[in-house]
Amino acid sequence: MEPLPARDAITPEVLARWAHRGQRRDTPAGPGAYIDHPRRVVELLLAGGVADPEVLAAGWLHDTVEDQPERLVRAGAALDHGSDGGAAGSGDGVGEPVDDAVVRDRALAVLADLFGPTVGRIVAEVTNPLPSASASAQGSPDVLYLEHLRQMCAHGSPAAVSVKICDHLDNTRDLDPVPADPRDPARLARLRRKYAAARPILRSASSLLASRWQASTLSRDLTQGR
Repeated sequence: MEPLPARDAITPEVLARWAHRGQRRDTPAGPGAYIDHPRRVVELLLAGGVADPEVLAAGWLHDTVEDQPERLVRAGAALDHGSDGGAAGSGDGVGEPVDDAVVRDRALAVLADLFGPTVGRIVAEVTNPLPSASASAQGSPDVLYLEHLRQMCAHGSPAAVSVKICDHLDNTRDLDPVPADPRDPARLARLRRKYAAARPILRSASSLLASRWQASTLSRDLTQGR
């Protein structure tokens, strides 16, 4: 694992790149660097008129607690002890087995410590809950996703909704198969259905994004090809 920079050199982008290092994301051209996703989310926030540095920070970090909580916990421990984040063994574990929810809470505490409680709160709001944390734990992941989205759009902060909308926009940017596409067509079809159900929820949600930009970017019917 790449050494963690000194505390005063850690920006949201730096930490996101460190946390997602080695993580891959399916693209029409094959697996790509995962960090391109949060980078594009930040670019979308800016395009939609959001310039608040805490919201942009959350854009960089929005998937770290969901995807790499152990790395964040290790980063926090390294900073507390003055090490480089790479000395705790070759894995990304946090020592003895710990409940996933506890690890997430610790990871969020690291973000709040580094970038302030507002950033930690926004990331907490946009992080999809663990299945066991939901009253509908027996539902499918897609059902749980939509349930969380409805709750967040109804009761969450406009800042978190802004990040979630831009996350959604990037997640749906290339769901149409292309020639020689290595991705599973059935999975792409499932994702189009999942995100198509999310669009009406997000289109009318209160956010910090420019209203016309929000409505326009969420206008396409994902069940139809381009």
